[in-house]
Amino acid sequence: MKVMITCGGTGGHITPAIAIADLIKSNVSGCEILFVGTDGGMENTLVKDAGYLIRTLEVVGLSRKNPMAVFHTVHLLRKAVKGAKEIIDAFAPDIVIGTGSYACYPALSAAISRGIPTAVHESNALPGLAVRMLASRLSRVWLGFEAAREHLPKKVSCLTVGNPLPRGFCTQRQEKREQAHKRIVLSFGGSLGAPAINEAVLQLMEQTRHMENVYHVHATGKREWEPFSRELAARGLAGDKRLEILPFISDMPRRMREATVVICRAGAMSISEIAMAGRAAVLVPSPNVTGDHQLKNAQALSRQGAAVLIEEHEIAERLRETVVDLLESKEKRREIEERVKAFAHPDANRSILEDIMRLTARK
Repeated sequence: MKVMITCGGTGGHITPAIAIADLIKSNVSGCEILFVGTDGGMENTLVKDAGYLIRTLEVVGLSRKNPMAVFHTVHLLRKAVKGAKEIIDAFAPDIVIGTGSYACYPALSAAISRGIPTAVHESNALPGLAVRMLASRLSRVWLGFEAAREHLPKKVSCLTVGNPLPRGFCTQRQEKREQAHKRIVLSFGGSLGAPAINEAVLQLMEQTRHMENVYHVHATGKREWEPFSRELAARGLAGDKRLEILPFISDMPRRMREATVVICRAGAMSISEIAMAGRAAVLVPSPNVTGDHQLKNAQALSRQGAAVLIEEHEIAERLRETVVDLLESKEKRREIEERVKAFAHPDANRSILEDIMRLTARK
């Protein structure tokens, strides 16, 4: 079987793409996998690090701040679709799979024109523009949230599967490893970093530094690592053995298992990891995403008591009180932990693999 996977933009689109590739590779003997991404996108590094080949196309997302840039975007898009057709003709995939964002549009559109089975995984509760544009022509749309279905035309072939997770989440029981001597706060703001979360976490570290047995593990994001480290030193926190500062968390399954409380954005993949691990989380949606979809993701959990929602504009006032309350109250944590497990899809990977086999059997 030959599989082409197209992704790009943010880690939230790249991580599930790599998870799907790993899923296919470990279950389909002799398969060939080729990624298609964007010139200069972070997918180039992450995909190569995962051991896969990647081809790139010049494509950019729509700028909402500069309407005149639309003409340039459309020009590049048409050129990228032509380039994608050339890649498809050379590779001859049995199926082309995308994971949302503008980066997946050229390869999926080209595959549709060639009559090749196509599928896209939409991880968010609100489907992105590329998915909405392509949905009615795709062989299948896999949904991370059932709520996404209402934003797509009724004739679209949807299958709610949850979000595919890296192997570490799926092969290990996510029971909490009780550490009586440690209460661990795990915080991160995405692969590139979130200044508002970084600042709030710095304040939280100062405010909780005298709490007994409280430890912090924080990922700053790669571009925020240096300024965060400087500020940590300026506040007299550098060298504190109870603080572990990283640019990026590469072993999330282990970190999530060990966490007492998680602070993060409300991206679909982070929510899926929290649900699978069954952790009490404080979700701080990014206000800078299309359609405010992270707020909708967080609301889906907070309304069920499965997470605490704090909007970015109120993080400075509410974060300390919320986190300390969860650290101190085992009952509140347990209630949230039990409720968030209802949002987990432990069979997501199996469901996706089975549907891939169905779709390719039709070819």
